[in-house]
Amino acid sequence: MRRGETERRQHPADVGRDEGEEDEMGTTSETWIRLHGDWMPNDHDGALGWALWQPGYNADPWPTEELRPSFAYYVCQKLDGGRRGVVAKATVQAFLSTTEVDSPEDAYRLVADELFDEGLSFPPETWHAHPYNQLKERVPWPQRLTAWRVSTEPVGPHVLSGLEKFPRTGWLRTAEELR
Repeated sequence: MRRGETERRQHPADVGRDEGEEDEMGTTSETWIRLHGDWMPNDHDGALGWALWQPGYNADPWPTEELRPSFAYYVCQKLDGGRRGVVAKATVQAFLSTTEVDSPEDAYRLVADELFDEGLSFPPETWHAHPYNQLKERVPWPQRLTAWRVSTEPVGPHVLSGLEKFPRTGWLRTAEELR
């Protein structure tokens, strides 16, 4: 999706539901949840998600087929008191499919070119200062980059079993219903 284009919105009852799965009258579906340690929704206008990894790394679990415009998932982060909870629903507005980048600068430039606009952007210094990116800058390059832009809306917080330990990818699925 390019800037200015619109995508079909997903009905709230289908948040996180795999395409083709039955609704609440049929089988149960699983919902994707993304762990964001230091991420906060940006006034609901937009936020950015991304991942960098070494070529050959098998990111699993990962919403490989689902992560496209209109895909919705829930955001989990640390709450006061140290527990984790679901705090937002995120809906993908734009998506940068997985591609190889040669340097941290190339990663920033590609994300900026594809996903930034007047409503959501930040300078390269902010990108490089992000703790996740600082960690990734210390490992060998090239790396694989996937990035997506979301709109967010607050929910909960919902404290669910299973949020204490996420897989290395930062994604997990749950059959628990979140509304």
